[in-house]
Amino acid sequence: MERSEFIAVVSAALGRTSVPDVVNFDSLCGDSSDITTRAESLKTELIECSANLGESAAAALEQGGWKVHKVSTLEDVGSIVSSVCADSSISTAVLTDHSILEDANLNTVLGKDGIDVAFSVSLTDGNVEGEGRSLIESAKQRMFETDLGITGGDYVVAETGTLVVHPSRGIARLASLAPPIHIAVVHSNQLIPSLDDLFMLEQADLMAGNRASGMNLISGPSRTGDIEAQIVYGIHGPVEAHIILVG
Repeated sequence: MERSEFIAVVSAALGRTSVPDVVNFDSLCGDSSDITTRAESLKTELIECSANLGESAAAALEQGGWKVHKVSTLEDVGSIVSSVCADSSISTAVLTDHSILEDANLNTVLGKDGIDVAFSVSLTDGNVEGEGRSLIESAKQRMFETDLGITGGDYVVAETGTLVVHPSRGIARLASLAPPIHIAVVHSNQLIPSLDDLFMLEQADLMAGNRASGMNLISGPSRTGDIEAQIVYGIHGPVEAHIILVG
């Protein structure tokens, strides 16, 4: 469904007789060229300062409930994943299509550990009608039944300890939400200082037409305090969350 059609359907459901005008992001966020320039400048600065964000990011991640693992190279990622799987008696896992997982050779590592591996399928994958729809529904059900979801990520916000994931083809939201244990693998150069920096980068991508969907902001394992004001983990998602920082 096109954006204009979606807005028209929502407007009709709300009883409105006219469809709102398309939002002019330049008027909301300032001149697009200025946003783009500032975002490119930020990306250059991040290459230089990401190494200095490691300690503050790790502290914020741990405060949010993440179990933080630091490794020097991608070759070290497999041993961490194997250790988590052994400690939690993992028998099934789902991997997203993040390149860092392939570079770390996790499919082979998990296979050697005797773990049954599947790959996440998102609703943007292939034909969503007929047989395609059936395959997607089956893949979604698999994610609710699997022991472990392993994803990459786009950014880690150092000030809040938040992993940012943009769902796309081969990268389904459910991979980080449905399994009881989530492992994220990210490079240290994906660390950014603050949420303000994240929104700056997102604005630039949106204005350039490079952002086709929303994003998941993941700040540790699922938890709620609604039950007798006691914090309970794993109610709406993973009960355990690990993040592996590479480099």
